[in-house]
Amino acid sequence: MLVIPAVDIMDGKCVRLVRGDPSKLKVYYDDPIEAVEKWVMEGAELIHVVDLNAALGKGENTDIIRKIVQTVPVKVQVGGGLRTFEKAMKLLKSGVFRVIFGTNLLLNPEVILKTVKDFGSERVAVALDLKDGKIMFGGWKKSVKTDFLEMARLAEETLHVGMIIFTSVDRDGTLRGPSIQYAKKLLKTVKIPIVASGGISSLSDLVRLSKIGAYGAIVGTALYEGKFSLKEAVEAVKNVS
Repeated sequence: MLVIPAVDIMDGKCVRLVRGDPSKLKVYYDDPIEAVEKWVMEGAELIHVVDLNAALGKGENTDIIRKIVQTVPVKVQVGGGLRTFEKAMKLLKSGVFRVIFGTNLLLNPEVILKTVKDFGSERVAVALDLKDGKIMFGGWKKSVKTDFLEMARLAEETLHVGMIIFTSVDRDGTLRGPSIQYAKKLLKTVKIPIVASGGISSLSDLVRLSKIGAYGAIVGTALYEGKFSLKEAVEAVKNVS
């Protein structure tokens, strides 16, 4: 299983939020490139970048993301406020390995379909952000009643995306442990890789996700708060069966 460090960017800085709330913000690095370089040095094969400004509709950090891609020798996937094909195309052509769509899955699925057609499944993921079993969107401010497993099937069978990233919104940034229940349901429903995010706090959380068959786990606060190192995390899931 891949352990994927999260680099969330707001106003040009590397930050963490609790449950996506901008009023509960903590800055960890003034320069996100320092964070990325640290994770690469500790063994990251993939970096998960979120443009929080874009997600919240308050500007964007495209220049910094471009710099990250040019600086590091590993794959970078980017999400947050991705609502048009043009923006996805710019990111993918600038060297971003994978783009992650959220709200568009609900509001504008044809944008996702076009991106998949032009760039291939492997370079497109969708985010399912879940709270109390409901899909959250629009910077986690709105929810819909559509069943998340139905959406996962749509993503795989109709949109042909290469990956689903699900976040337990009510656990994100809390260190309360991931939602194994959501992960199991998704893994039973679709065959494409599932990446879990939100609440991961210990090496045993990672081992549990690996054991049930998750392709990867995105880790943020636990790494920034020094609960374990990325090196330890990579080692912990290396031989899990």
